Amino acid sequence: MDKNNEENRLGYTIGKTNWYLKTLLNKLLKEEECGITNEQWLVLKVVEANPGVSQTQIAEKSQKDKTNITRILDLLEKNVCIERRRDDKDRRIYRIHITDQGKKVLESVSPVTLKTESICKSALPPEKITELIESLNTICERVKREL
Repeated sequence: MDKNNEENRLGYTIGKTNWYLKTLLNKLLKEEECGITNEQWLVLKVVEANPGVSQTQIAEKSQKDKTNITRILDLLEKNVCIERRRDDKDRRIYRIHITDQGKKVLESVSPVTLKTESICKSALPPEKITELIESLNTICERVKREL
């Protein structure tokens, strides 16, 4: 297949854009010395939005595999950003909760994520941004139906 044709494919372009976004966010997080990666930030956001969430639910909501979630949660727990509590009904399950330290970390990261969002939005006029988000959500829902 011709290289130009491959680079114009939808999946390739979405994947490439995702890679650049994650790389930019990690670069900015490092420059601002936030002490967290974009993957840790994403997991922490999921925990903040879903107090008492299980590790399996975090994996589903963050679209990461369970092994990576375990590693990320271990780091977040070591840095006192989250705490694991045993489930009252099923002792095999841990419920994950954000700590005050975790909330402070998210606050410190907020300007960085806003800057990343601003950089992205500066590439297109507002109406195109809205259209792009709607289109990507439509594609996402269509692909999910195939899973």
